Amino acid sequence: RGMTLRLVLLAVLALVLAPLAVLAIEREYYWNDITNVTTWDLPKVPVPFHDEKSGNKYYVDPKTGETTWEYPGPWKTMKSEEHGDREYFHNIETKESTWEKPEDLAWHRVKVQDDEL
Repeated sequence: RGMTLRLVLLAVLALVLAPLAVLAIEREYYWNDITNVTTWDLPKVPVPFHDEKSGNKYYVDPKTGETTWEYPGPWKTMKSEEHGDREYFHNIETKESTWEKPEDLAWHRVKVQDDEL
């Protein structure tokens, strides 16, 4: 009799909590920290994922589907020895170099629960 009561209580608890689990669906939007643009649609440039173990960001190369630690687009992060290892950015396609982070590299994934919207 005690086992039956426990099962009934667990079943009732599951029925009560099940709708709450549906409400807590995690979604992701994208934010550009230079332009301050936000969008639910994946930008046209690679957006990094965050590796929980190392704390580093990584990318999925859109051409190969493989993961990589380096940005798979034309912008590369470089260091200037002449300027105390100051970071700058170089576009290997256009040969442009800049101290300012390009908009393409400024996208972030932002996770939110549906109930936070």
